[in-house]
Amino acid sequence: MRLAAPAPDSTAVADVRPFGPPLQFVERHLLRPLWQKALRPGRYTGGEFGLAAGNPRQATVRVALSYPDTYELGMSNQGLKILYDAVNRRPDYIADRIFLPWPDFADQLQAHALPLYSLDHFLAAGSFDLWGFNTAHEMHFTNLCYALSLAGSPILRTRRGAHDPIVITGGTAVSNPLPLFDFMDGIFLGDGEEALLEMCDIIAAGKAAGKTRAAILDDLGAVQGLLLPHRYAIEAPPDAQSYPRYRGPLVQKRDFFNKSYAMLEHIVLPSIEVTQDRLVLEVNRGCGQGCRFCHAGFWKRPVRNTEVTTLINNASRLLERTGADSISLHSLSIADYPYLEELVTGLANRHGPDGVSLSLPSLRVQVKTIPVLEMTAGIRKSNVTFALEAGSELQRERIRKKSSEENLHYLIREIYSRGWDLVKVYFMMGLPDRDGSEIEDLVRALNALGQLAEECGERKRVNVTVSLFVPKPFTTFQWEAQATPEYFRRGLARLKSGLKSRRVALKGPAPEMAYVEGLLSRADHRAGALILEAFQRGARFDSWDEQFKAELWMELIAGLAPERRALWMERKPGGMAMPWHDLIQGKAMNLDLLSRDFAKFEGVTAENMKPPHPQALQESDFPPELLKPVSMPENKFERRAYLELDYQRLDPFIYVSHLEGAEVLRKALRRARAPMTFSRGFNKHEKLHFTDSLPLYFYSESEKIYVELYEIPDLEALTERLKSQLPGGLTLNSLQLLEAAPDLRAAELHPRRYRLEFEDAARAARACQALQSAPPSLAFEKLDRKKKRVHKLKRGQSRMRAMERALGAALSDIDLDGSHLRFTLQAPGGGAISLTDLLVQYLELPVSEWNVQLRIVKEASSV
Repeated sequence: MRLAAPAPDSTAVADVRPFGPPLQFVERHLLRPLWQKALRPGRYTGGEFGLAAGNPRQATVRVALSYPDTYELGMSNQGLKILYDAVNRRPDYIADRIFLPWPDFADQLQAHALPLYSLDHFLAAGSFDLWGFNTAHEMHFTNLCYALSLAGSPILRTRRGAHDPIVITGGTAVSNPLPLFDFMDGIFLGDGEEALLEMCDIIAAGKAAGKTRAAILDDLGAVQGLLLPHRYAIEAPPDAQSYPRYRGPLVQKRDFFNKSYAMLEHIVLPSIEVTQDRLVLEVNRGCGQGCRFCHAGFWKRPVRNTEVTTLINNASRLLERTGADSISLHSLSIADYPYLEELVTGLANRHGPDGVSLSLPSLRVQVKTIPVLEMTAGIRKSNVTFALEAGSELQRERIRKKSSEENLHYLIREIYSRGWDLVKVYFMMGLPDRDGSEIEDLVRALNALGQLAEECGERKRVNVTVSLFVPKPFTTFQWEAQATPEYFRRGLARLKSGLKSRRVALKGPAPEMAYVEGLLSRADHRAGALILEAFQRGARFDSWDEQFKAELWMELIAGLAPERRALWMERKPGGMAMPWHDLIQGKAMNLDLLSRDFAKFEGVTAENMKPPHPQALQESDFPPELLKPVSMPENKFERRAYLELDYQRLDPFIYVSHLEGAEVLRKALRRARAPMTFSRGFNKHEKLHFTDSLPLYFYSESEKIYVELYEIPDLEALTERLKSQLPGGLTLNSLQLLEAAPDLRAAELHPRRYRLEFEDAARAARACQALQSAPPSLAFEKLDRKKKRVHKLKRGQSRMRAMERALGAALSDIDLDGSHLRFTLQAPGGGAISLTDLLVQYLELPVSEWNVQLRIVKEASSV
């Protein structure tokens, strides 16, 4: 049965109580059994380095900040980092982080009646006065419902009362706020650094005055850029082919002007691997190119550049705080930054000798980017990505992405000749195609790239990603039709069948996903019913290929009245008023401006277009400093000593894998300014050596790594610096200098001493008896997780592998002290059973019981 979206405020809660969500902590001991069953428990355990100090009991305003997706994506989101820092600079406020759990962990939360919680202070999501989402993609809309549901908060805004957070979203996906009218108390448009603090001030004053939730929401109307759905009256459309009209205040998009952006003081560094793990240096905001298809190019105007000196100094501060070894220059069009050569030269010369490389976003086809790419290529080669978008020069002229294949091929030849073997190129399908030649143009362009790669050498490759065009609000193409999944499928199939070269790797997203995005990007408030029904029928994490429920969404869209589907998806007369123009104003949002540009687009023909000028790399066009790639000093590749680092692994670091933990330690050593020797390889990196790897969930009183040093440090000073750079759950025991290389093989084969700390002494006694009477060896079957072996299995063959390991023969010094069982176990490298298999296969102590009914500790004496 189709759910109908309520009219705004028709079922509003008339709550006259003073606003104030109650403070509720979620105890770690309740969560620990859930972490033991989670796919990636490190997403949910907190304790990272760099957490902002603050007491939620004393804060006058508590703010939760969320990216409506997993931890890995949320911790990569630059906007969230900026807002987290802005709030936590205020001593009277706190900001905390909430990310969405993957379904396995979400199911566990719901089964145990536990709410969604924050990672800094372990507060229930409902404990916050303001809950802000950075919604970057329309496919996140069902995740907003998901988050509210997991928090136990009403999904519909009209059902919230005095003890529910004020829920606000911003981000690039809300330039058309209408589909979120039913769910959000407020929808913020633009840059939020200053605005979020203004909201906090208003909430703090409202709480102090004992105001109701409704009264505080009214007060928030004073914040420029904040759109409040409850302030709009909705007029029904005159017919099924028309949009409703929205009567209420016009909101001005908020633009933040400053001498610099993202000069962060509070930076939380993840302990597990995340999607984007580089230092992001925000070079500028806005874009002056005006590509007609590009939503960000219109929405993020005007262009605001930061001075070079400020950027270089900011990079130095951020490198000190993060220990990063790569700087990503963030810009919508980095080649248009007027001081790019000076910036790159300054960054490379200052930080390149310390092993820091530069990374650029996707590039315009401009020859000036080649020296920029080469500045730190000798340290670490970054990917080279060009965004060509359309397959023909005429189409690129029409979409105002002015570039030629001749220039692109020239650049790629130059890049191949300078040591790069792979180039990435972005194209787009489904753009307004007045000639009907889009697909064949793309086939020809891809084959030309393949031929170029073949001409340039055996190892040269081109990775091509074809994205699917979605018309967006406040762009020149906001009136264009959304191409159907059938069009995308036929087009992608034609591209694959037309490819003549194996040097081109082609990929594209799910066609249905772009179709749903297209609907949500230009629908009106009535789309709220569709979003809610999709969520209630299981839609969540819609931007993930493996989670996106294409059949569900297409069924829901097919159930719409044909007139409404056409209204939201089909082409409209260029220049007609769209419903979001009833709500939002601003120079870049001006309807007349967009209408005039649409007319210019329609007027572009092969006869009146102006081809780009051919490009050529002339050394005289660049400052001499830019043509001198930076290298590292020779002494940093030499080894003068080894540093032995001895540390304890405790909660919450027991939920971090060995490889992820190694990366945390490497960055901590960089922040502590340890003089680590670098490798001479293709991508240079510090030389760290480990013995055995400790599995997840195990405590350790002593783990060791060995670091090669190019100079002898002040050990006492380095020890103090390193202690201050470690996250929760990592404790430094000692640092020691070694002149000779450690015998890592002998260390790997050394027996280990373990301690099992049971809650129940009787279980400890039974386990002790089992170890004392263990057979010499144990045969068992185990699920094979090695991808290479699994891929070679024939149909019907089992993934279970028969194994036999030394058991009783590998055990010694078994000792029971109350509920603590100690024993020595030979190293697995000598054929002994691993501790994990000993616990699971022989003692039948499943992973779900670890850290719940027993704690597993590797003792210091074992090394």
